[in-house]
Amino acid sequence: MKATDQDRLLFKKHYRALCYFAWQMVQDKETSEDLAQDAFVAYLNNKTTLANDENTIKSFLYTSVKHAVYNLSRHNKVVRKFWERTVFTESDDIDYEHQIIRAEFTIAVHEALEKLPDGCRKIMTMSYVDGYSNEEIAQELQVSINTIKTQKRRGLSVLREKLNFNYFWLFVLALSTL
Repeated sequence: MKATDQDRLLFKKHYRALCYFAWQMVQDKETSEDLAQDAFVAYLNNKTTLANDENTIKSFLYTSVKHAVYNLSRHNKVVRKFWERTVFTESDDIDYEHQIIRAEFTIAVHEALEKLPDGCRKIMTMSYVDGYSNEEIAQELQVSINTIKTQKRRGLSVLREKLNFNYFWLFVLALSTL
């Protein structure tokens, strides 16, 4: 991917025009410069497969910018849709500590669940992690609803012992909001 003197001359000759071409589509100077530079990098990576004709190279550069703009546009649409669907407030920036606590809490709960007997763990996971109702669990596992209730009671008792006191109440609070 080493640039030759010919490549440097090509860059000097077409760079500003490519920047302007990109700017017409994205209306951002820095982005248009990045797109033009990326087009030249793509050219350098592919120059052995291209004809050594200036019109072919010029066409490749403009096509590279055009496709990069389309890809950028698609990416921006995805990002915009994400933010439109996500409720975002100023407090979300401050909420970083809560995310850390939530991550630690989730790990602690999963570690505690792993220590439960197989049947109890399966019922607790189906109920509290996957959100199945007692009836759905009973039907899926082909056991009585009373067995489900008993296993959940035992599982909560074991979790209370295994989890830090504060984590357990956070677990209970999280369950009550589901």
